[in-house]
Amino acid sequence: MESIESNVGKVVLITGGARGIGYAISEVFYGKGYTVAMSDLDEDAAKGAILKLDPSQQRTFAIKLDVASSESVNNGISKIKNKYAKLNVLINNAGNFRQAPSATYSDEDWEFITGVHLDGTFRCVRAAYPLLKESLGSSIVSISSITARIGLPKRLSYTVSKAGIEALTRVLAVEWAPDDIRVNAVAPGFTLTQSTADVIEKGISNSTNLIAAVPLRRLALPSEIAEVVYFLASSQSSYITGQTLVVDGGATIDIRI
Repeated sequence: MESIESNVGKVVLITGGARGIGYAISEVFYGKGYTVAMSDLDEDAAKGAILKLDPSQQRTFAIKLDVASSESVNNGISKIKNKYAKLNVLINNAGNFRQAPSATYSDEDWEFITGVHLDGTFRCVRAAYPLLKESLGSSIVSISSITARIGLPKRLSYTVSKAGIEALTRVLAVEWAPDDIRVNAVAPGFTLTQSTADVIEKGISNSTNLIAAVPLRRLALPSEIAEVVYFLASSQSSYITGQTLVVDGGATIDIRI
């Protein structure tokens, strides 16, 4: 078990960290002694979340970062390098959502999702690699989704992006193992976030159906996802790399006939 003291001085970058699962991840790492660099497309949201997490701002740093832009990602990593001269953990959490029938997808519909989820993850790992390589025992954890392994209608670019993140995880785990960088992913199931609430409010789904699809008969709490993310990033999982841990209450294994 890692102690808070053993994590003092370590730096984690969490993309999309101002809300939902990202903020829950920020809370866990901060509570474990890490310095948290929280990035978000909405800089004001990141600054507000930082004040909530750490009013003293002694171990927190807000960064405006658009993962859809290589320039923005590179600038964000440069700020971390200039401020801390190190990066121990990268959490790729930034995301967005849009749904449409696959036959009607425009190029913009497709790229709106892939440019953030898949391409954004690639941009972040590429930019962070030099700093991660310099830190012994560094880790990358990316947020996938159970949609990567099921056929979910009207979410084509989202599901393809999440499957791509899992493939990226496997390749980089092998390629960067000699650099002592472990690369893993977490695939959450239905989680009680504002995004889920928005989907329910818009009538895209409803809570009764979501809960009925889960053997544990409840939605995940963001903190439950965050704890698994921390586990994969920490020395507690020091011999795990290239894996995707599914955290879905059994949803993807429940085929009833």
